[in-house]
Amino acid sequence: MGTTEIILALVGGFFAGILNTLAGFGSIITLAIYMDVLGLPGHIANMTNRVNVFFNSAVSAGTFSRYGKVDMGGGKWIIMLVVIGAMIGAFLATRLDEEGFKQVFKYLLLFVLAILLMNPKRFIEPDPDRAVVSPWITAPLYIAIGIYAGFIQAGFGVLFLMVAVMLSNYGLIKANGLKLFIVAIYTIGVLLYFQLNGTILWKYGLLIASGQAVGGYLTARNMSRMEGANKWAYRLLVLVVVLVTIKNFEVWTWF
Repeated sequence: MGTTEIILALVGGFFAGILNTLAGFGSIITLAIYMDVLGLPGHIANMTNRVNVFFNSAVSAGTFSRYGKVDMGGGKWIIMLVVIGAMIGAFLATRLDEEGFKQVFKYLLLFVLAILLMNPKRFIEPDPDRAVVSPWITAPLYIAIGIYAGFIQAGFGVLFLMVAVMLSNYGLIKANGLKLFIVAIYTIGVLLYFQLNGTILWKYGLLIASGQAVGGYLTARNMSRMEGANKWAYRLLVLVVVLVTIKNFEVWTWF
């Protein structure tokens, strides 16, 4: 691993930390670095990627919590459901082909984008008096997105924010804080499972983690204190979903 690869890993990790903290899909950057820059096979990259995801999430969640942006009161049952799903997903990741999951998520993105664009006010200015959707509906959804998180990780943040904001009445910034706290918790279990059942290249993981943790910390600190943070988080969320949708459908090949 030369100087160029180290610099790309640090810079890429930094920007992935910003994305993961406010929206999601930071793993698209880091997985590309693992595979295309550092030359890791896809399944090894998927497992090693959880090292930097953990450090990014732990640092960002701690920063959000310091500024009062993590609601642990009503979030305990959500944490439990997502963690259960994530461990199921980690088990499946060592036994199943991820292509099927990716295909489902590719088309799910279109639905996510439509919801984001149809009702932006619901994300930017949540109504605290709006009725919370029944747990009988939200509980299976949290387990399902937990399974996805344990299996692939990339994109979990967007799915979680959709459910937390639209169905559980979280504000976008507080939902991000809870999201990062959840990721930090379940990634510990996923890392242990992958270490026992696969291969994690800790040297590469810790390298990218150092850049990703810095990006996550700076973003969480500034967004926790910024006026209109929900509006900027929403804009970034829409931009990221649009760009990932274009990439997944390879829109440029249509012309």
